This record gives sequence, C-alpha cells and structure tokens, in this order.
Amino acid sequence: MKRLSPPQRGLALLAVLWVVAAMGLAVTGIVHMVRNEIKAAGLERQIVMASARADAFILLALQNMQASAREPGNGPHKLAVTFEGEDSAVSVLPLNGLIDLNSAPVKLLAEMYRYAGGLSQQEAQTLAQATQETRQVKNSKGVQQNFDAIEDLLQVPGMTYNLYAKLAEIVTADIRNGSGRVNPLSAPLGVLQILAGGNMARAAALAAQSSADAKAMDTSFFDPELVDMASSTNLRLRTQVALPSDGFLQKTWLIYWGVDPRSGLPWRVIGKQQTVSRTALTGG
Repeated sequence: MKRLSPPQRGLALLAVLWVVAAMGLAVTGIVHMVRNEIKAAGLERQIVMASARADAFILLALQNMQASAREPGNGPHKLAVTFEGEDSAVSVLPLNGLIDLNSAPVKLLAEMYRYAGGLSQQEAQTLAQATQETRQVKNSKGVQQNFDAIEDLLQVPGMTYNLYAKLAEIVTADIRNGSGRVNPLSAPLGVLQILAGGNMARAAALAAQSSADAKAMDTSFFDPELVDMASSTNLRLRTQVALPSDGFLQKTWLIYWGVDPRSGLPWRVIGKQQTVSRTALTGG
C-alpha cells in the first residue's frame, strides 16, 4: 500500500475534518428543526385546546342569554361564565352598534375617518367617497360586490394599514339589509366618540349611561341622519383564553338571534373567527 506524503496526509486530514464539521452542522440543523417542530406542535395543541374552551364559554353565554329575560339586542354587555373551574367574561355586542361598511352613509364614513382615523375633514370626506365607490363596484353579473369582510377595507384607494388598524374594532361587514345607521344604545366607546363629534368626555359619559341602563342614555343631540334606534338580531360574542406558553386566543362568534330551523336552537351561527396574540387583545 502506497504511503501518503506528509502534505498529502495533511490534506486528507483536513478533508476528514471538513466532513466531520459538515456532519456536525447537519446534525445540529436537524436537531434544531425537530425542536422547532415539537414546539410548533405543542403550540398548535394549545391553540386547539384554547379554541375549544372559548367555544364552550360562548355556548354557555348563549344558554344564559336564552334563560334570561333580557333582550339580546339591548346594548353591549358582558356575561360571566364558568367552565371546568375556569372563569371567563363573554362580551355581547349588537352589530348595529358598529359602523356598517356596506351601507353606512358617506357622512357617517367621513365622521369615522375624521374622529377615529385622525384625518383632516377634507381627507376624511375624500376617503369616505372612495369607500362608497369601492363597495359599489359591480361584478361580471352586474351585482354590487360590497365588502365581504372588514379586511376588504384595505382595497379602498388611499387606505393604509395603520388607518385600518384604528378602525377594525368599530366596523362590520356582516350586517345584511341594515339601515346603515348606528344604534347608539348598542355602540361601543369608539363609535360613541364618532357620534359625539369627537368629544371623548361626552362619549365616555354616554358609555357609562349605557352600561348602567341603556334606555337612560340621552340621545337627543345625535344627528338623525347617523342613528337608528332599532334593535338588532345580529350579535357578536367574543371571549379570550390564555395560552399556557404565553399569549391569548381571542374567539368571536357572529350570531343571528332567531330560531334555526335546522337545529331548533334559538340562535344561528353566521361565522366564527379567532386570533392569537402574545399579549391580551383589546376590543370587547
């Protein structure tokens, strides 16, 4: 067998070291990948479990609403429920307390962009007009397309994500055949601020009145073009569940309060949504 010269032995040793180093990096990468997969699987399991618990809380809230004499469409409120020893507060909000992207008048949209979005009066009016034009675009069958979800607001020319983020909690695209106006008795603080012409102190006072007794709220100064005092059978129920690994899952059910002919239940589920965040999510 031919012996290698010292230089050749040095090169061979260097090659072996390179192979060992490459294998070490490969093994480290595989271990890291497996750990990430295990971590991801663990987080996914946590999310599934949290989502199921959130569904249970909302179902219990619906049962409590059915058992109580309170009309579901009378103002925003919270219901305390307990499931398997864990407490939760489920917020109930009639959708006509939010601004309907598909039928709100341009005047209301402009007020929203001005007072909730922080735009100038001229900028707000321009964007409100662009919003109406966007929702009135017709498809190939000649049918007005409207907004299918609030995220569609990002399609409006001039809309930015930062502005959208300011509006996401006070708008809806889930009302069908609504008047386009807002019921102040059902409105959250952000919408009341818009109806109060940007006056936060007055909006906070109105919200306090609504929490104590919605029917006691003074609605005489509201612009009649923007408000509609009719109750709503379309509701948004929302709750949050903490994740063991840090963070929260927020679950939202959209409900039509009326007998479902298929199940016989006194409500019909229109849709469900959930989001996960590292910190507690705002917006009840």
